Formats: sequence, C-alpha cells, structure tokens
Amino acid sequence: MAQAQENAPPLAGVQPANGPHPVKAKPMKVFAMINQNVGGPRSWLLGTLLVAAFAALMLARPGVMPASAGFPEPGAGVRGGASGAPDVPQDDHETFTAVSAGGGHTCGVNTDGRLACWGQDWHGEATPPEGTFQQVSAGHGHTCGVKTDGTVACWGWDGDGEATPPEGTFQQVSAGYRHTCGLETDGAVTCWGWDGSVQGTPLGVTFQGMSAGGWHTCGLKADGEVVCWGSDRNGQATPPAGTFQQVAAGGYHTCGLKTDGKVACWGYDEFGQATPPGGTFRQLSADGEYTCGLKTDGKVACWGKDSYGEATPPVETFQEISAGWWHACGLRIDGGVACWGHDDGGRTTPPGGIFQQLSAGWHTCGLKTNSEGPAGV
Repeated sequence: MAQAQENAPPLAGVQPANGPHPVKAKPMKVFAMINQNVGGPRSWLLGTLLVAAFAALMLARPGVMPASAGFPEPGAGVRGGASGAPDVPQDDHETFTAVSAGGGHTCGVNTDGRLACWGQDWHGEATPPEGTFQQVSAGHGHTCGVKTDGTVACWGWDGDGEATPPEGTFQQVSAGYRHTCGLETDGAVTCWGWDGSVQGTPLGVTFQGMSAGGWHTCGLKADGEVVCWGSDRNGQATPPAGTFQQVAAGGYHTCGLKTDGKVACWGYDEFGQATPPGGTFRQLSADGEYTCGLKTDGKVACWGKDSYGEATPPVETFQEISAGWWHACGLRIDGGVACWGHDDGGRTTPPGGIFQQLSAGWHTCGLKTNSEGPAGV
C-alpha cells in the first residue's frame, strides 16, 4: 500500500486536508453545546430541530456548494423526471464521435458538433450550450468541451472557477474534480479552477497530453516522460522513471501506460487501485478509487474498489474505455457503447447509436458520429 504519513480518506464524501471544504459548519458541535446547557429529555428534541434548521440554512447560502455535491452518495439530490433524471434519448439511429462520462450525467457530441446530454443535472452539467464541439470532458459537477474553432466552453458548477475557461485555442481539455486543464495548440498547459493543492499551476513545459485528477494533474512530455504537479500526500504526483505513451490521473493515484504496453501505477493503494495486473495494455482510464485498462486483445481489466460493479467489466471486446466515479463505459468494436456500475440518474444508460470516443468521470458525455437524434434533453 502506497501511503504518505497520513492515510488519505476515501474520496466519497470526504475531502483531503489540503482540499476545499465548501461547507464549514459543524452542526454536531451545536448539538453538543445544547446538551450541555439544556437539561431533560426535551434537550434532544430541541437540539435535533436546531441542527436541522442550521444545516438547511447553511446549504441554502448562495455560492456554497452542498456537501452532497462534493462526492454524493448514490441516489442523493437527483433532479429530473419521475425516474429522477432527464429523459434519455432513445433514437436508435443516433451516432456519436465521442462520449464522456461523469458522476451523474452523460453528454455526447454528434458529427455536426451538437451536444446531447442525459442523466443528473444538479448544477447544469447536463445542460450544454449551443455550438459545435470536437471534444468533451466531464469532471465532477461541471463539463468542458473544445469547440470546432479551438476555444473552450464549460458549464455546470463553477464555485471555484472550474467552468470559467480562459481565452485561447486548445487541442484538448481535461476536467478534474474542482479544476480543469487545457492543452493549448502549442503544447502548453493552462489550468483554471481550484488551486489549493497547486494542481492548477503547471510547470511551464510543453506536453503531448495531460490528465486532470482529483487534487493533482499529470502531463506527458514529447519524450515520453511523465511529470505531475499538485497534491502528493500519497505519492500520486511522483511518477517513476521511464517512458510512457499515456497517463491517467485518478483520485489519489495515477497510472501510466509504458511504451512496452505494461502498466505502472503510483499513489494511494488501499483498494488495489495502484496495483495493476500483468499483461500488456493499449489504453488506461483512472478515477476515484479504481482503474480500468484496455488489453491488447480488446478485453477490459479493472482493479481497485468495486462498490457498485464499476470494476467488474463485461466479457466483451472494446476499442476504448472510460472510468467514471461509480461507473465505467466501453466503446465496442462496432461503435456501440456498454456501461457497467452504478446507474443512478441514468449515467450507464446511453442512447442508441455509434460512438468513436469515450471519457468517464462523475457523469458521461458522448461525441456522436452523425447529426441524427435530439440535440439535448
């Protein structure tokens, strides 16, 4: 188990010491104070009512992100129709060029660049803007996409500026937990959003790819070297020596695909998320507390925490995979999509159609291959 001096808390519902704490009220201390000053059985009832009122007041404060919006438990705070989610597009002729999965919703970009989204929409992360896109990336409660003109647009939760991109042209965008990074056309990386762990302060070198994780970010240099910045309390930002062809940043761990097809992982390993199996792979995707890899034969192997079946992939052949928080999706050889894990809000229920690319995080988004079907929900 790779750990720092202090064990990292699991991401679900708990944030690291150097991460943001959007709700700082401590209702239990209020309850304890009441018990100390009011005697008799009525104190329990009075304390309970005051705690509930105090918590409701704190969560209603403008600009304060509810604790459940940090790392929500499944089924909490779902918005939508009778099933708790917006209607899922069901046009069998819908095709996508890319898809990105997040915590509770899914978005796809079709061949004419329009976006379609489904699933949870707590902060507007499943309500995309108009316009045409070439790539999309889903973070925690926000989504960002690279438009066809190279500029970036973001939507959803913006409490730390993670959905307020800078000007400029980009070739890739990667949305993390509360920060986002973009790879500019000249190879430079620019980040925006929460920077409490310096995960949004790149090192000033050029990259060919990058990945934004929970509290850290990693980039792949042109020579195959991986460099990381941000929180390193569990070694997740200290990559090993060697040359890599891909890097995937998770919650408190990171995995890299070496040039020989083998996998190396580093960082927090309580659930085995940083202990990859043997064999050769061609693609990796890491999220909160597990990792999935696409083997050279097209089969998927996942390792780490498996609370809702997110680390138990179907026995199928895929061309690409994407790991979200409690779910993962794979792009089949025929362009169809299969998802597994927790389906709260319909995040693992993709619309019919053909896809070319997947990316999973806290929700799911897709890039279609044609313009048929609805533009959104």
